[in-house]
Amino acid sequence: MSRGETLSVPDRLSVDLERLILEGDLAPGEKLPAERELAQLLSVSRVSIREALRELENRGLIDRKPGRGTIILAPGETANAAEDVIEAFSATRSELTDIMELRAIVEPPIARITANRAQPRDLTQLEELVKAMELDVTKERYAELDRAFHQAIAQYTHNPLLSLINEQIANQIAPSRASRYQTKARRQASSVAHRRIFEAIAARDGALAEEEARAHVHDISRQIARAADASAKPKELRDGLDE
Repeated sequence: MSRGETLSVPDRLSVDLERLILEGDLAPGEKLPAERELAQLLSVSRVSIREALRELENRGLIDRKPGRGTIILAPGETANAAEDVIEAFSATRSELTDIMELRAIVEPPIARITANRAQPRDLTQLEELVKAMELDVTKERYAELDRAFHQAIAQYTHNPLLSLINEQIANQIAPSRASRYQTKARRQASSVAHRRIFEAIAARDGALAEEEARAHVHDISRQIARAADASAKPKELRDGLDE
C-alpha cells in the first residue's frame, strides 16, 4: 500500500529528512547544509528544498535562522518545556509495570487522533518505518525504529502538545525497549502489531487504531514479563529465548 508515488517532490524530501531525524541519523544540534548545497546533493530544485524545510520547520523538527543556518531539533524541543518534567529512572520489574500502564493510557488515544488527522506524507512515513522494522535488523536498531514509529504517530496528531508529551515520556518508556527485553518473538509480534496500527490509521478508522494500539501495549507487557522472568533464570535455561 505504498503512497510514495502520490507525494510531491517537497513532501518526498520532507518525509526522507524527517525519517532521518526521527531515527536519530540527523542528531539534535546538527546543522544541515545550505539550500543550494542540498539541492545539488539531492538533484532537486532549491524551491523544492525550501518547501520541504518549511514543512519540517512547521513540524518543529528544525530551526531556521538567518546567519546561523538550519539546525536539527529534538521532537518537541520548540515547545519550551522543562527538560526535567519527567526524570528517567532505573527500571525495576515494578517500574516496568508502571511504564507499560503509562503507555496504555497515552498511546491508544493518540493513535485514534492520528487516524483522523494524518496527511498523505505522514502515512508514507509511517509505512516506511513499519517496513524497516519488518527487516532483519539488530535489537538496537529495532529499538530506534520502534521509538521513531511511536513518536511519528504522536507527531502526526498535528497537536504539538501531544507530541511534546510523547517525547517527554520517551525516556520513561526507554527501559521497556532495553536489549534484554528485545527477544526475537517480541520483535516479530511488535512488527505485526505496528503493521495493524498503521493499516487502521491509513484506513482512517480511529476506533480500530485505538484498539490495535491498546492491544499492542498489552501484548508488550506480557512479552516483557516473560523476558524478565527468563532473565532471572540460569543461563542454560535461557538459551533459545533470544537471538
